Amino acid sequence: MGLTIAQKIIKEHMLSGSMEVGCEIGLKIDQTLTQDATGTMAYLEFEAMGIPRVKTELSVAYIDHNTLQSG
Repeated sequence: MGLTIAQKIIKEHMLSGSMEVGCEIGLKIDQTLTQDATGTMAYLEFEAMGIPRVKTELSVAYIDHNTLQSG
């Protein structure tokens, strides 16, 4: 039987562990997506932990809640 799309992504990004139910795994995170309601808190937590920059290939933050609505 073939792998699901989630299993394929996990397999490609696995750093440690094994793909068995109940086993702990380590994954390489190559992309992140944050939004305006919770992203700022995540950035503040990274700053508090002393993390100077992200180490992903692509990080995106989008604003859709805190925008001016007129019309």
